[in-house]
Amino acid sequence: MKKIRILPLLLLVTGTLVGCTSSRTLVKDYKNTALSAKTLIININQEDDWEFFGKNLAVFPKNEKTISVSETKEESETEEESSISDEDESTETTEAEEGVDDTSSENSLENPKDTNQIDSKSGLLAGIDTLENVYGKNVFDRVYPASVTKIMTALIALEKANFSDKVTFTEDMVVTEYGAKLCGFNVGDELTVEQLFYSLLIYSGNDAANALAIHIGGSIEGFSDMMNKKAKNLGCVDTHFVNPSGLHDNDHYTSAYDLYLIFNECLKYDSFIDAIRQRSYSISYKDASGEIIENYYTTTNQYFVDAYDYPDSVRVLGGKTGTTDEAGSCLILYDVDKNSQGYISVILGADDSDELYSEMNILLNKIPK
Repeated sequence: MKKIRILPLLLLVTGTLVGCTSSRTLVKDYKNTALSAKTLIININQEDDWEFFGKNLAVFPKNEKTISVSETKEESETEEESSISDEDESTETTEAEEGVDDTSSENSLENPKDTNQIDSKSGLLAGIDTLENVYGKNVFDRVYPASVTKIMTALIALEKANFSDKVTFTEDMVVTEYGAKLCGFNVGDELTVEQLFYSLLIYSGNDAANALAIHIGGSIEGFSDMMNKKAKNLGCVDTHFVNPSGLHDNDHYTSAYDLYLIFNECLKYDSFIDAIRQRSYSISYKDASGEIIENYYTTTNQYFVDAYDYPDSVRVLGGKTGTTDEAGSCLILYDVDKNSQGYISVILGADDSDELYSEMNILLNKIPK
């Protein structure tokens, strides 16, 4: 007997890089940084062996002299709080909650002669193959990423889990937050890591994120520690995760540049590219009673369901969306030009879907013809 449940749709070192232990502060100097074929990877600490700055990635120069991130949670919280004004902390949905850097105008990399700019909080367009930083706005500002977080969850799953592993859905995997997007998994359901992985990236199921996190990390907290360690490994100094889904937490943030580093790492995996390219996904699994459950999920990428069109001069190969009241509408994409040169484009903090896709098209139109 079948139950049918259909769900809706650098590095040339020109600055200072100081180590990181539990009692020291990491200082990353973006000023006048550049990349060459002889990129240096610096191991900061033998115990943790963290490698900063992605190899062969475009590096955006930063106007600030340095940016510091504390290694300890207490110091990190102090730093974050110091960058938020008292006025911004007064309401739950203020800009300060969505981004903790109050010097965004100084950090913008916009071309002042370019009148075709974006209004979203952050935007980035960089070539994967050309190593060209085509466009950037507030790329180092700390903002809330919503479900774009799931690209890091996917990356940890690719590195740490076997796709054929069986996962039994347990009570601690249940998501109770009102309005959270769910695949509809129930306690006792038996799925594979592969099914959870595709459900995570295509339908953006928060229950799929929790299931992967607890299966791999033992708990949400344990998995979050893995996410943060990997982020540091990739050079993400403006990132801190507290859950695998991106459901809002004031201490869960990243930046457009850090997401670019994470996404670029994800693109090394064929399974990731395959998942983000799908328009839909069908899944069949057993529930606690042994009955077969069949679900059908539609992608959250509105380009792929023909809700919005992207420019004819490029091809969007896939990406990840994210939306919360605090984060706004967010999107990261893998794009190619007509010469099959790859690009990563990011929009964070758009007011709504219309603005999100309209401004993403502004970025896509900036890809050299």
